Amino acid sequence: MEDPSGWSLTESDPQVFSELLRNLGVQGLQVDDLYSLDADTLERLKPIHALIFLFKWVGQGGSDDAAGLEIDPAEAGVWFANQVINNSCGTIAALNAVMNIPEQEAGAESIGIGAELKNLREFGAGMSSMDLGHVVASSDTIREVHNSFSKTSPFALDASADEREKEDAYHFVTYLPKHGVLYELDGLRSAPLMHAACDDDWLTAARETIEARIATYPPGSVMFNLLAVRSAAIPRLERELAAASGEMERLRITEMLAQERAKAQEGAVENALRRHNMLPLVLGLFEALNASSIKAEVIDAAREKAKARKAQAAARGQKE
Repeated sequence: MEDPSGWSLTESDPQVFSELLRNLGVQGLQVDDLYSLDADTLERLKPIHALIFLFKWVGQGGSDDAAGLEIDPAEAGVWFANQVINNSCGTIAALNAVMNIPEQEAGAESIGIGAELKNLREFGAGMSSMDLGHVVASSDTIREVHNSFSKTSPFALDASADEREKEDAYHFVTYLPKHGVLYELDGLRSAPLMHAACDDDWLTAARETIEARIATYPPGSVMFNLLAVRSAAIPRLERELAAASGEMERLRITEMLAQERAKAQEGAVENALRRHNMLPLVLGLFEALNASSIKAEVIDAAREKAKARKAQAAARGQKE
């Protein structure tokens, strides 16, 4: 769905964020789902450089109003851009992450942000967070990459729809370590939030901070998603496979490598489907059905299924 501002909503999917970063020129990083913050899960995904947290936004002063100390990003040496355009929070969170991850030269495992983001860093040097946000919002390249995951549609929602009919608002923020401190980078805030001192095991501090935030929501709430920005797995696994000596070790790494390659291929297919407008296909199927000899049979079967669903719903209501 595209806002009048020209920026589409971002789906909280690791393959979307991984391809978003690649298309912006970022090298050596990928994004994965984090279903748990336990030590074993985090260990399997290390090295993790940043966390992107999605939560239901209830407005400043509500459950999303996190603890922490606001700090001047220039003094802290943190690259931080404000969100100045609707629907851009996913890309802002991704940029606030990768622009603070140190680049490193390590052959196939190198991490770099690419020419486009290097130009953004150089051009925005010394700017305020708000000005950086406007620079991002005015970038045709960043906007086009951001919007590349949205499908075209001949329909547009009525902007004057009743507020009660609008979907819940969700928001992305970033957690990462910088100069021995855990920061929260929220594009809707005026400055980064400093949470705690941390060492190489910064994920422990991040886990405690995120769990404390989740605890402010009603028990059982399913309003969150967590993504890990980590070093690309395939180059590392290829190196480890080449250096493996034991047969069992080679088999283990080969299996992990196959899983990562399959995940990347599935992600490419999923992203292609996201971009594809299925409406012509659906209309074509309806036209074919209308011209077929089984139209009446299919319609009758659909009506029977609808009646059965209504009966089941009514029965559940009576039991309750």
